[in-house]
Amino acid sequence: MTNEWHTLTALELGHQIDQGHIDPVDLTQYFLRRIKEMDPEKLIFVRLTEERALSEARAASLRAQNKQRRSALDGVPISWKDLFDTAGIVTEAGAKILEGRVPSDDAECLKRATRAGLICLGKTNMPDVAFSGLGNNAWTGTGANPYDDQVKRVPGGSSSGAALSVHHGLAAAAIGSDTAGSVRIPSAWCGITGLKTTHGLISLEGSVPLSPSQDTVGPLTKDIADANAISAILSGTPPADLKGATLKGTRILRATTVFDDLVEPEIHKQIKAGLKLLEEAGAEIIEKEIPVFQDVLDICAKHGTPANIEGNVLWADKIRENPDGMFAPIARRFLSADDFKATGIVSLYMALDGFQADYLEQTAGFDLVAGATVPAPPPALAPLYEDEALYLKAAMMSISLTRLANLLGLCATSLPTGLVDGLPVGMMLMAPPFEERKLLRLSKAAEMALKPINA
Repeated sequence: MTNEWHTLTALELGHQIDQGHIDPVDLTQYFLRRIKEMDPEKLIFVRLTEERALSEARAASLRAQNKQRRSALDGVPISWKDLFDTAGIVTEAGAKILEGRVPSDDAECLKRATRAGLICLGKTNMPDVAFSGLGNNAWTGTGANPYDDQVKRVPGGSSSGAALSVHHGLAAAAIGSDTAGSVRIPSAWCGITGLKTTHGLISLEGSVPLSPSQDTVGPLTKDIADANAISAILSGTPPADLKGATLKGTRILRATTVFDDLVEPEIHKQIKAGLKLLEEAGAEIIEKEIPVFQDVLDICAKHGTPANIEGNVLWADKIRENPDGMFAPIARRFLSADDFKATGIVSLYMALDGFQADYLEQTAGFDLVAGATVPAPPPALAPLYEDEALYLKAAMMSISLTRLANLLGLCATSLPTGLVDGLPVGMMLMAPPFEERKLLRLSKAAEMALKPINA
């Protein structure tokens, strides 16, 4: 059984610890060995927190022996994206401009996880300050998409190392961030599950910012049950009751606006096949326009995005002081906001406030809105470094659908929905702000319905 521990979900590992079948120290050492053996170039984990992990594991072991476990996940090792501060341990957010940065305290969400007994294995790779949905990093290197057979494709980002750590069984689960899709994109392209939480549900204190009005914290996991348990711990809110989850009586809206224009035909076909399974499980699927989706994209095309604007405020001066400290295409995207007009920026933020109300009105009567997570397969890595125009086009493609949920303040999941030409497809399910428990319950039912397409 020992050599199969990496195949178990976080909750399954927690149950084995509770039953006395797995010792947290043995489990932590097992994952640390796997990381060292499978990621020698540090393309997935940029650094391990080995001393901390083993200390936490020893404490979890004693609690398990004394029947004093703090949570169902006490003693379970997970990974953390390298923008979450770890006290006394380098946290660089994938950016050379932050090389050697050592915070004095843990991020608030890491503190919550630690209090629940979760073990911090180490910090995972990401693009510069999370400003890319592709996941590549010219400074630290880039882990290949795990479904690559011939071409080295990107894993998706910006929680690239997080997704790879879960897919390859190097951590029981991972914590990432999502500003325009950075949990859901790598989840979709790596064939795992991702949860984008509502902005404000989980504290951002102690995380390196990209866009404070859009940044969110979320788990990348093997299944919805793990995402549910972990998000409850990080947010301090009750988990959803997943028992008896069903799609019967559920109304799901398949958005045609934007999605029908952007999603490639084979992926569109795969999503429809997945929705057919949800329909067979009892859901009513209705295709309908959501005009506000186009309104959101139009206003951003005209006045810029919060990530670009707020990222400029946070990072432009540092880039000018150290031009070589950030991947050039990302740096130029930040600096481009220098030319944005104040009136345009104010217009953007005022419009976004009203667009959420429009969305709720246009989707009233539906439990979920569904569509593809990403409209196309992951591109090959090498050409992205050779052609900046190609890089920018691919980067915008990667976030083109997921960013809608961020800009409208929604919560969303990405569920594995089979393969197209050997590459994974993700189905995105969206729900109104702070309706995570409903979203997770229905996502659990959808996960079960999608099993045939993922077999």
